[in-house]
Amino acid sequence: MTDIQLLSLAEAQRSRDWAGLCGSADLFAHPTWLAVERTGSGPWVPAESACLALSENGRTTMGMTLQQFDTSVDDVIVRPDRMMRSHPAWRDLAEDELADTLLPSLVCGGWFNSRILTRPGTPPGEARTARRALIAESLALGRDRGSATVVYPYLDAARTELRADLRDAGFVEIPAPNRHVFHSDYSSYDEYFGNVLKRKTRNQIRRELKRFDEAGVKTAHELMDDSNVEKLARLAHNLEVKYGQKSTYEHMAGWFSAIARHTRTSVFTAELDGRLFAMSMWVHHEGRMYGFHCGFDYEVGEGLHTYSVVVYRLPIAFACSDSGTRHLEYGVGGDHAKLTRGTEAVPQVLSVKPLTAQAEAVVARLRDVPEGLAGPVGTWV
Repeated sequence: MTDIQLLSLAEAQRSRDWAGLCGSADLFAHPTWLAVERTGSGPWVPAESACLALSENGRTTMGMTLQQFDTSVDDVIVRPDRMMRSHPAWRDLAEDELADTLLPSLVCGGWFNSRILTRPGTPPGEARTARRALIAESLALGRDRGSATVVYPYLDAARTELRADLRDAGFVEIPAPNRHVFHSDYSSYDEYFGNVLKRKTRNQIRRELKRFDEAGVKTAHELMDDSNVEKLARLAHNLEVKYGQKSTYEHMAGWFSAIARHTRTSVFTAELDGRLFAMSMWVHHEGRMYGFHCGFDYEVGEGLHTYSVVVYRLPIAFACSDSGTRHLEYGVGGDHAKLTRGTEAVPQVLSVKPLTAQAEAVVARLRDVPEGLAGPVGTWV
């Protein structure tokens, strides 16, 4: 017998069946991360969150996370209206218009590498029937919760069956940025450096590291815990302030504390004259490291290419030397910088279903990409 249940985060976190649906690329649906979300801390807390689980004869075989976002969250990565407006084709659209017509929005399958979780070995026909049932249920929930849109963001463009099911349910596909993954299958950093990077990039990195050495900068790798979480949160908050985000330092510190408590998280740092001035944060999960935050003290290290060192050089060197790390998840944005460092660009799409007449009109405009800005499906231009 087939049954669809709406689980709380606590119920999904305790479920062995739910954990069994998650693979190495599903950190943000895994019980480890659900424990972080349950704390309700941080700058990206949705208006509502839950998990939708489909069971066959009492055993969960498919599921997805659900998060309803409104204007209380101020971030380009998680809010669907901000995701869409970040595409070059639609930057001239009024920000308020998108927020007023597309929010609140029910985000399905996670806001990072989104997917419907499926138990391995499920026959294709059964999987398709179950997927369609979950999609239909997500639309019903969206209507019940007063959502203006239901969105499946950041879908791998290669997931053609899921995309077809969504289109059949009335979803519209909109270009989404590439997801970047660095595969650390090198025997050493030197092998990567000499065989992947072009000469121009190698020379640039050498100059950057020379400046670090001449300035006396000390770099390090450590785990995030109670001893360093406040300093790291302060650096991340500086970055938020620079780009006009609404989150407070207290939001960020609570968020970092929850992440440190429930996950294994590495930070790569730079220090000058005893003052920590740069960091990037990476959450470990089953052979992957997810780049999740970075931060800087902008009064220190002027003239140094700090971002290049703490976001690329140090994590990549660690991944090449650590046998337990096979992939670095760099997420979206910054295509050129990431590609020059040897990432794989994974094409993605965003699938959106308008539930109101106003949202339908806006989505119709969004799908009509102006000539010259339309590239291959799932890519930015």
